[in-house]
Amino acid sequence: MDTIDRACETHWSYRGRPVRVAVAGARRATAARRVVAGALAALDRVTAPGRGELARVHRAAGRPVPVGPLLRDLVAVALHAARASDGACDPTIGAARIRLAARGGPLPVCGFGTGVPLPTDDWRSVSLRNDRLTVPPTLLLVLGGTATAYLAQHCAARIAERSAGGVLVAIGSRVATAGPAPRGGWPVPVGGRTIRLRGGGLATASACRPDGGGVLDPRSGGAPELPWDAVTVAAPDTVRAATLAITALVRAADGPGWLAGQDCAWWVDPDRAELSPYPGVGAGRTR
Repeated sequence: MDTIDRACETHWSYRGRPVRVAVAGARRATAARRVVAGALAALDRVTAPGRGELARVHRAAGRPVPVGPLLRDLVAVALHAARASDGACDPTIGAARIRLAARGGPLPVCGFGTGVPLPTDDWRSVSLRNDRLTVPPTLLLVLGGTATAYLAQHCAARIAERSAGGVLVAIGSRVATAGPAPRGGWPVPVGGRTIRLRGGGLATASACRPDGGGVLDPRSGGAPELPWDAVTVAAPDTVRAATLAITALVRAADGPGWLAGQDCAWWVDPDRAELSPYPGVGAGRTR
């Protein structure tokens, strides 16, 4: 793969998450930022609580709703991730997140109390037929696990195609690259380590937090029992990296063994790297 010697970067914040866009050459930086900022504005219009397009789908209470191309694509990606992960990466955990954020601790899906049977609806109950989306009234979709991964990946490919140069797009913990990388790879800080990404994508999934963020186990609506706080995965594309990282957390103690059989590189803490035969990454400790 060809390399580039210098990159120009721009940084800002989106919903409290750092956004980073790096391209080969200062002249391309403004146009690249415009692409990513426009995509994030479109994501807001789709997912904004109470007023976004997804909120309109939830208000339909199980009736089919026509949706635009972006929401259609985001839901399709999320459902594919759920299918590929055997339900570990499930976008229908919205109610559990709301309960967790409101009460400061994990509860089962849809707020059902301990000992009460959980609802049977899950990602398999969501229907996406062409541009018509149907979500059962018992479910709330949360697309954050894969949405920013898809967006970063899409923007990176679009910028690289327009500029015929290398690009890195990072939205929070979702990182995508396209085109030629700088010599030695794109530097991506993760904890106390700098990962050198030569291609593909990177994603970090974090343990459940009291504010409702982080990964929940769809089977219980609660936090997985973990011996670590996060899993970072580098894979051929960012959506796959995010899916693998989330699935590994949900699988808890079985996660590392499962990741060892995937086409990826992965870390369960900043000080230890476990590299499967994926060549798109290198790593070194920051000083």
